[in-house]
Amino acid sequence: MKLFFEAITGRAGRFTLQDSSWFSDGEDDLHLIATAHICVVRRDSETVHLQGNIAGHRSAACDRCGEPVTENVDWDFVYLVTTRKEQSYEQQEMECGDEDAMTLYLKEAEIDVDEILREQSYLALPLRTLCSEDCKGICAGCGIALNSGGCACSLEKSDSPFAVLKKLTNR
Repeated sequence: MKLFFEAITGRAGRFTLQDSSWFSDGEDDLHLIATAHICVVRRDSETVHLQGNIAGHRSAACDRCGEPVTENVDWDFVYLVTTRKEQSYEQQEMECGDEDAMTLYLKEAEIDVDEILREQSYLALPLRTLCSEDCKGICAGCGIALNSGGCACSLEKSDSPFAVLKKLTNR
């Protein structure tokens, strides 16, 4: 979805995107089902205030054991979108304010909402997906999920990270 500056007025324009077609990640193990709410208001001839929310859930695999996990996603975001030229201060130390951090500079007067929603979705996702905080993961020797029971590995342990490869020659 694209929003053109000419179509945005001083009154709040509200948009709701029900499907998650804007979130096409190309990964088979990460599925996001969410609704996005966007509100845009023109500040001046070159600046638009864009604020939104992404709410829904995602399905992924636990990073430790591989079991399926469903997590809720609820993320708010704000941008100042402008067509003004970005000022660059070469080799000068400068402190950035909140408004500087949320300003998006565009070359053309159109906002690619899909790109913003995709970016914000990735920011909303946690760095690590776990089925539970005390997930034990899988055994490095036999591959059994340690949450469901003990492994069938022998108690003989080796400090070498290549000790697992020894089992491949025995087959």
